Amino acid sequence: MISLYFDVAKTAGKRAIKAWPVAFSVLIYAAIMAAAMYLFGSMGMIGGFIMGFIMAGCFSSYLTLLDNTVSGHKSRWADLKSGFGARFWDVISVMFAFWVLGLASRVLVNAAQEKAPAMQAIIGLVIAVFFNVVPELLYQGSTRSFALLMESGRFITKNWMSWFPPNLLFAAVALAPQGMLWVDHPGELLLLFNRVFSTSGPLLLFARVPLWLMPLPLLFLHFVMVYRGVLFKELAHSNPRLRAFREAQRRD
Repeated sequence: MISLYFDVAKTAGKRAIKAWPVAFSVLIYAAIMAAAMYLFGSMGMIGGFIMGFIMAGCFSSYLTLLDNTVSGHKSRWADLKSGFGARFWDVISVMFAFWVLGLASRVLVNAAQEKAPAMQAIIGLVIAVFFNVVPELLYQGSTRSFALLMESGRFITKNWMSWFPPNLLFAAVALAPQGMLWVDHPGELLLLFNRVFSTSGPLLLFARVPLWLMPLPLLFLHFVMVYRGVLFKELAHSNPRLRAFREAQRRD
């Protein structure tokens, strides 16, 4: 498995460097979302729906650029613009599925009463673990909505031993310079990694970074997302070395 990780790192590194401007597309999406918040943030539920659609468009555009990068193709300015609609309804379908799951989880949390914080942490951890490859499935898979979430769960169940080691390493690398790995209780570390793999997790990268250093976390996030995409493609297509690793695990 170590050789697979290194090979994926080399491939991801070359493709990430080739498509380095994609790293800074995040700034464009952040500016769009900031403008949307300014314009529609005070409009209540209607404003929330509008912002949800704008967020889906931004995520669709980013996934289009990421798909090009992972595939080794060159991304152009036209891809960023056309990407807003390329996977828009795919993203909306998954956002709707998460919204329904959010409603169901709130019912469970409220029913837990005094154990509500523990229940909330458990639900968050389950979501962070089993839905970890949702971004990759959105641009490499063929399922959508609840079916995509189920596909993510099946992938993680089958490949968790291969998928999580590099992802946990990336999380540690992101958190360590900010001193966020120093906790009083191991359970806090588990909750912290839960946050890293949540939908707002990437924001932790920028939480304590001064403006003049901002290119570093942007480039790091870019490499991580490309690495995840290449690794997902390798695991999903049952790499021969992975099959040998699984056979060895079963024999043990």
